[in-house]
Amino acid sequence: MTPTPRGGKPKVQVARASQGMTLVELLVVISIIGILVALLFPAVNAARAASRQTACANNLRQFGIGLHSNASRVGAFCTGAFDWKHEGAITEVGWVADLVDQGSPVGQMLCPANVSQVSETVNQLLTLTESSFGECVDPKGSEPTKKPDGTPVINPCREILEGALAAGGAERVAVIQGKVIDKFYNTNYVSSWLMVRGGPRIGSGGNLSSSDPSCPPSLKSRSSTFGPLKLSQLDASKVPSNLIPLLADGGVAGQLTAMIGGLQPGVETAGSVTGGPVQTSDLKPPSFPDDTPRGGPDGWWAGWSKTRQDYRGFAVAHRGQCNVLMADGGVRPLDDENDDGLLNNGFPIADGGYESDAIEIDEDVVFSKPALRGY
Repeated sequence: MTPTPRGGKPKVQVARASQGMTLVELLVVISIIGILVALLFPAVNAARAASRQTACANNLRQFGIGLHSNASRVGAFCTGAFDWKHEGAITEVGWVADLVDQGSPVGQMLCPANVSQVSETVNQLLTLTESSFGECVDPKGSEPTKKPDGTPVINPCREILEGALAAGGAERVAVIQGKVIDKFYNTNYVSSWLMVRGGPRIGSGGNLSSSDPSCPPSLKSRSSTFGPLKLSQLDASKVPSNLIPLLADGGVAGQLTAMIGGLQPGVETAGSVTGGPVQTSDLKPPSFPDDTPRGGPDGWWAGWSKTRQDYRGFAVAHRGQCNVLMADGGVRPLDDENDDGLLNNGFPIADGGYESDAIEIDEDVVFSKPALRGY
């Protein structure tokens, strides 16, 4: 016993309790931490998804500024689609080339949420030969030039089709990597048919026609359409500009055929252009007998007016939503209400992949007629 202090009672020493944790207490703490982490994961994933969607929308807004700048300068929003087979040399023609020329690194401004991180147009560069093109398109682009020191300057599309590169192989891939991908000529956004084709060119009998006799009529061909959307068409139209889509998240169009840009063969590629106006019955352009009159309920005008823009090329990349750049410069998220991966704007059939005939984007949300005027 401790000696008794003066005038006081003796002090008694009491052993302190152990500061350690029991196994049960440790297990309880670990369980609580596990529950908290499990509760946190959905919130973290949702925050990441929202961040990716915001980044995607910001890219589209920047593209919108560039497209409007182009329209103010030359009258049209772009020079065409990002499509080598149907438009020509992609480093000189198309909305991607237009924006790259303005200083926008389009190939770096990919939608991070889209499963496709490369355009189907890159597959065209990897596989097409000169015989793949008809007379409607100039696939090589500008003639070779020289720098002041005598160094040749050759359009990569021309270089791919000429000489040893025409056979494909590693050298062709290297040119595509160094002079196309690394120079920002890539995208995973899809252009609307309305932006790059404007409207169908219709002959006297109501069928799709071509301004060039050497080019067969096709919605994909510039000669069968009015060409890229012009600012004057937008200004003259009664359709509000906030209903007219220009660009959107690009849906899957194929699979990459060779390794390029760090991407393995087989990864999904994004389409370049939406499908254009088609019949709701068979997803094809209308076809009429040559003597079909324009007017009347059975006339060709009535047939074309019932077509709808084929927006199956839009990707639902953001937890049931697709970001779409509208002609007023705004970005509108569209909801895939039945989770079938497609946005139905008026197709009553299931053959096109639609789960139901429920309309998810009404005419007062996104314009779906064949052209801005005449229908």
